[in-house]
Parts: sequence; C-alpha cells; structure tokens
Amino acid sequence: MPPSADNDTELARLKRRLERERATRLQAEAISEKGLRDLYERQRELQLLAEIATAANETASVSEALQFAVTQVCEYMNWEVGHSYFTTGADTTRCLRSTGMWYGADGEHLAEFRRMTEETEFAPGIGLPGCALASGKPLSVIDVTKESNFPRQPSAMKCGLRGASAFPVLSGQDVVAVLEFFTTAPREPSEAFLSLMSQVGLQLGRVVERQRAETRLHDHAAELTRARDDAKAADKAKSAFLATMSHELRTPLNAIIGFSEMIQTELLGPIGNAYYKGYATNIFNSGTHLLGIINDILDISKLDSDVVDLRDDLVDLAGTIGECVRLLDPQAVQANVRLSQAIAPDLPMLRADQRRLRQILFNLISNAIKFTPEGGHVRASATRRREGLVIAVADTGIGMTAEQIPKALERFGQIDSTLARKYEGTGLGLPLTKRLVELHGGVLAIDSKPSVGTTVSATFPEIRIVARPHAA
Repeated sequence: MPPSADNDTELARLKRRLERERATRLQAEAISEKGLRDLYERQRELQLLAEIATAANETASVSEALQFAVTQVCEYMNWEVGHSYFTTGADTTRCLRSTGMWYGADGEHLAEFRRMTEETEFAPGIGLPGCALASGKPLSVIDVTKESNFPRQPSAMKCGLRGASAFPVLSGQDVVAVLEFFTTAPREPSEAFLSLMSQVGLQLGRVVERQRAETRLHDHAAELTRARDDAKAADKAKSAFLATMSHELRTPLNAIIGFSEMIQTELLGPIGNAYYKGYATNIFNSGTHLLGIINDILDISKLDSDVVDLRDDLVDLAGTIGECVRLLDPQAVQANVRLSQAIAPDLPMLRADQRRLRQILFNLISNAIKFTPEGGHVRASATRRREGLVIAVADTGIGMTAEQIPKALERFGQIDSTLARKYEGTGLGLPLTKRLVELHGGVLAIDSKPSVGTTVSATFPEIRIVARPHAA
C-alpha cells in the first residue's frame, strides 16, 4: 500500500477517535450541566421550604402564614396570581371559603374573577380547589378554559387566565386550607412542582396544628379561670351564708343554754321532778356542743373571707399551756386519760394572738383526749428548735395511717373508726387549727401511726419569738 494511503487511513482513524471523544465530552458536559441545574433547583426548593417553614413558625396567625406561602410560591414558580381558602364545616358540610388574601390580583381586569372567587363556596370535588379538598393531593390543570369542572371559567377566560394549580394544607389527615395559582399561559403539570407543593402543604399544616393546640390550651386556661372564679364566688357566697346563719343561730342558742343552766342549777328554786333536772342538763350540754360547732363554722367562714385580724399579744406560752391543761383536765379525768405538760426551761415569749393561741391549744388537746382510749396519755409540750418555737400535743390514741392524715385536715373530714364515731364532731377542729397556725406564719404537721398514737406540732417562725426580759 502506498505511503499516502496509510496516512489517509491513520488520519481517518484519528478523526473518528476525536469525534468519539468530542461526543463523550459533550455528553459529560450535558450530564454535568443537568446535574448542576438539578442541584440548583433542589437548593431553590430547599430554600423555599426553609423560608416558608421559618416564616410560618414566626407568624402570629395561620392567615399570615398562608399569605406568605402564596407569595413565595408565586415568585418561585412565576405564577401570576395566587389565592388561599380556609376549610369550614365538618364531614358532609365541609367546603372552602375564600380568605380574601391574594397575590397579583390587583388589576382591574381581574376584578370579576376575584369577586366570583370570594363569593363562591367550593364543596368537595367542585372546581379545582374543591378537587384538592376532596383528594387531599396537589392538582394541576393545563388550561382552565378547556376544563369542564371549573365554575369560574367564563370570568377566567375574560381576564386571560389559563394554567392553574392547587394544593391542600394538611393537619394530620384533615385538609384545613387550599392554595391555588394561575398563569396566563397553558402550563403542563410538573411532578417535581406537585411534590414540592405537597411538602409546602405539610409545613403549613404543622403551623395549623400548633395554633390549634395553642387555641385549645388558651380555651382550657380560660375555662379553668372561669371555673376558679365561679368556685371563688360560690365559696364567698357559702361563707357569707354560713356567717349569717351562724349569727342567727347563736342568739337563740345562747338563750337556750342560759335558761337550761338556770333550771339545771335550780337558780329560781328547786325542781320537783329529778327527770326534769336531767333533761335540763342534756339541753345545756347539747346546746353548748352545738354552739361550739357554730363558732367553729363562723371562724372558718371568717378565715375564708380574710376578715380575721390577728392581735400581736406578747404571750407567756408556759402560762397559756398550763391554763389550757387545767381547764381541760376534767374532760381528761372523765375519759380516764392522763393529761400532762412539758415546758422547756427558759422558754421565750411568743408574739401571737392570745385568744387564737388558746383556741389552737384547746382544739389540739381536746381532740387528743377524744381519740385516746381509757388509760392513755396526752402530753402538751413547748420547746424552741432551729426552725422556730414548737408546740406539740402527743397522745397514745388510735392514730392514723399516712393516707388518713390528709382527710383529717379536710373540712368536715371524719376518720371512719369505731372510737372516732363514738363522739360527735364536725371535722372542723384540725382544719381550723391549721388555718390559725398558718395565719401566724406557722406550719402544722401531723405524725401518726395506727394503734400507737398521734403527735400534732405547730411550729411558729423565728420572727415571732421574743426573748424573755431578764429580772433586774
């Protein structure tokens, strides 16, 4: 073969090789360019989602979040008109109602389309937004002028709207809103766009869920506030009623007690029949007991109404405890219970309301005697500790379980036991005592074990302790 022929063959082979390499390079560049475009579009999509999510979480209302999303989507996809609906009703009455918020619909040529949209309620399956409501999925229409299921077709044709798309906003499985978009040119459906709109709908749906939760929380808080106010009003009415009734009952009771005492003591002369004297004693005892109950109710009512003003007396606690022990000793003797006291030496003075302090001691000591079986022991003590000045009444009575203690501190609470039911009582003694101690800034505590006994401690704060003056 001549040398020229060999050269032509080699040249042709090199040319084919260059063509293949050039084609390969162009293909690689095309793939690379498409990848970059896809990457850029993906970045734009992520940025759109991030902006909508951020704005939606920062907006004060769902309406603002929907308006922001409509604007962002229109600018992202070059849709000329955007609009949103809220879902109203439930089940068979569900429909879409215009929010009245638009993007790009300010022109005079769109006035009729806008008016018709805002005046129409779209039921599920009716029109583009109704189909999005029914399916719960994003939808697109290439040309609304050729779409049979588009009630606004005449006005859309007049203003030149053609391509359309709509997508639902989902809260769980519920469609709570629908966004729709329009352009003046037919537009082929894009799976990528519909997928993006699904993600936007989910982002907005989370905002709706959050606001619904906040609304429920707000409504619940308002309901609790109303219930609390109603309870306070009822409590005040109850306290006012109890105070009035207690006052009305005390007046005749004082007369009953006074006259029965005169008969019992035969103040105006002897009673011919011994039975009558016994009856007078029963009347006196029952009246005194009933008066004590009424006084407790009246005290509770006053404490509830915050009308109790404490006097700041300088109280000799040792003397006050001794006085209460002496007055209650006959009750202890009658119950065959030993009553004693233990006062720490050099006990300081206590700044307190002396009458209320006596009431506290009377309630605690008489309660201890009442629930202590025959042969038992009740001891009243006072000592100064690091937490303050402590008055304690300990007994060897029936005791309580840990579960029964809160019930004993409830008003009208009764611990159900044979010994407890042997004696009448309203269950106001301990609750009243607790409130009086707290009124002094103190704390009432109960330590009790069944069949072992109970210790009730009233601790008064350091601020109420006054050093005893030294003798000159």
